[in-house]
Amino acid sequence: MIEETMTVEERMQAAIALEPVDRHPVFPILVTSAPRLYGITQGEAWRNHDAAREALIWCFREFGYDVGSKPNYYYPMLPGKFCGAPVRNLIPGRQLPEDALYQIDERPLFSREDYDKIAALGWNAFWEENYESMSGKSWEKLVAMQGFSNRFYTEDMRICEAEGMPVFLGVAVDSVMMAFSLCRTLVEFTRDLYEVPDKVEAAMRASCGDLIANAVEVCGNNGKMTAFIVLERGSGFYYPLELFERFEWPFLQEYVDAFIAEGILPWLHFDTDWGMNLPYLTRLPAGKCVCDLDGMTDIFQAKEILRGHTCISGDVPAALLTLGSPEDVEAYCRRLIDEVGDGGGFMLTTGCECPVNVKAENLRAMVDTGKSYRGKKTGVAKPRPAAAGREAVEVSMPEGAVARAFTQLRYEEVEELVERAVVEGTDPLRILDECRAGMELVGELYSSGEYFLSELIISAEIFKEVVARVEPMLERGTAGPTLGTVVIGTPRGDIHDIGKNITATLLRVGGFEVRDLGVDVSPDAFVREVAESGARVVAMSALITPTFDSMREVVESLAESGLREGRFVIIGGGPTTAQVRDYVGADAWTLNPKQGVDLCRDYITSG
Repeated sequence: MIEETMTVEERMQAAIALEPVDRHPVFPILVTSAPRLYGITQGEAWRNHDAAREALIWCFREFGYDVGSKPNYYYPMLPGKFCGAPVRNLIPGRQLPEDALYQIDERPLFSREDYDKIAALGWNAFWEENYESMSGKSWEKLVAMQGFSNRFYTEDMRICEAEGMPVFLGVAVDSVMMAFSLCRTLVEFTRDLYEVPDKVEAAMRASCGDLIANAVEVCGNNGKMTAFIVLERGSGFYYPLELFERFEWPFLQEYVDAFIAEGILPWLHFDTDWGMNLPYLTRLPAGKCVCDLDGMTDIFQAKEILRGHTCISGDVPAALLTLGSPEDVEAYCRRLIDEVGDGGGFMLTTGCECPVNVKAENLRAMVDTGKSYRGKKTGVAKPRPAAAGREAVEVSMPEGAVARAFTQLRYEEVEELVERAVVEGTDPLRILDECRAGMELVGELYSSGEYFLSELIISAEIFKEVVARVEPMLERGTAGPTLGTVVIGTPRGDIHDIGKNITATLLRVGGFEVRDLGVDVSPDAFVREVAESGARVVAMSALITPTFDSMREVVESLAESGLREGRFVIIGGGPTTAQVRDYVGADAWTLNPKQGVDLCRDYITSG
């Protein structure tokens, strides 16, 4: 082990300030994995407050990392006033199986018409007026529960620190864009950004100050001066820079300035790929923030962009911790220390939260490597790469007014043109063919980098509405031949469906018959549908690591039923990797829905 000459607090403060350290801070953002490592279920951790806290303290002692994130597993978010969207959690042992990972039941919490009201009232006053009608629970009871929860948090923190486990997190606060996206759902919020952007911006501006004030109050109550800012849905993974610049960046700047002024550390937690957005962070105060990456952003490129300006935290991936070996984990941690730790300003942490099904030996390998390996520290600066950009792509517009309007995502124009075509008696297959041509081109523009996930979401919504308008006009048997049948679903234990839904739409556009089984689908349900439909393609999506095992069960069940041979299994979703593909036993893996459709088409047409 490296001889330590600094306290944990000194080490972390020096890393944030880009100053020399005896070694880099090392700690997993460990919460939901603690109960399993300790030997209790997720449900027990929710029901037994003391046991949940003891699980976290036990993990801290057992693995020997620097700090704990939170003092109790029970808090999905930190207590206090609304520091984010008042989402509903599905809880293990209640709505979910006893040892399942808790999940968010994402549904619209207010309507598009409410933007004007929020703009007039602000975030806090809007919820005070509308929370009861939205949730069925009284505002007074909520305020009492928040106060009670905040006291519990502070008491748990004191117990943890008395037991030797320092806690660094003071509050978790959604970015304004993240809060609104969760309140409206990603799909509806994306439509709002394109269709009523001025209303969205006005409501966000009226809410930003309240969200900041709420977070400051919570930190003041518990004395922990770190604001964990939840950032995901403003990234270049979802939206082009013009939307980021209007709906995310100005408010993030306000957060950072306000928190620094209050002596609160802005911990910028970047889920998804923020590579094209990272240069903006150089406009924030140097040595005052943490850029926390989850594995989807290239952390090595991030170092070259932020070297000497912002401390980087990350990014041991969830798939590596669940499926890799201790040797794999050690090798990756050494590379992080060598390259991202070079010159200082680095913390060795997990990529987002430590996965619930982490292998204990892998977690130990991560912590031990961080505490024993100093790194090469060459001191040789590498050439900084050019800022990530997207080159314009030349495309040939499809024939037909509907197809052209569709490709350019002019929703109202598509609606008017389709309605006019219906009234004029145009062959409904021709209307659908034009929409398919437009959707296909949107997919190509997405694959090339010209369009973003937001455009893909909008195009899928337009296509679904056109199909709903035109399908009743089709006579039975006029839809024409298909390439074949695809069975698609999100396997057991996972209720996320956005990526699955987009892929299902693109598959339909691409000429496949799609049997969409929905979410939380059992292996037996996949097998039954494949047997009944004769589908040659099975597609599965995952957003949480426990779904890896569910996917594997599906593949094994297909094999046991004699249905695996001659079938193409493809997987996708945020935490999946080529390593997950091999573990599951799938044939292909991609994070690009359009590429997934192309892989399915290639398989069918080649066989």
